[in-house]
Amino acid sequence: MSSPETIKKQIVDALSHPEAEDGLYFNNLIVVHEEEERPIVAGDEREIRAALDQLKRDGRIEVVGEGETAIFQLRR
Repeated sequence: MSSPETIKKQIVDALSHPEAEDGLYFNNLIVVHEEEERPIVAGDEREIRAALDQLKRDGRIEVVGEGETAIFQLRR
């Protein structure tokens, strides 16, 4: 189990990666395929969702869309 602060940092690192220029779907945060180079976010689905919610409240990320098609991206 990772700390909430560690998970939030990993999310920001993943969203800062060039592969995430247009944002990432939730599933792209929890699964990194072999050919992808962005950092891994270590946490279970509940922990990652909680960290995303906190980052959104803090104004560090924005969410485009909703549900499974929501895209998470750093606030520009």
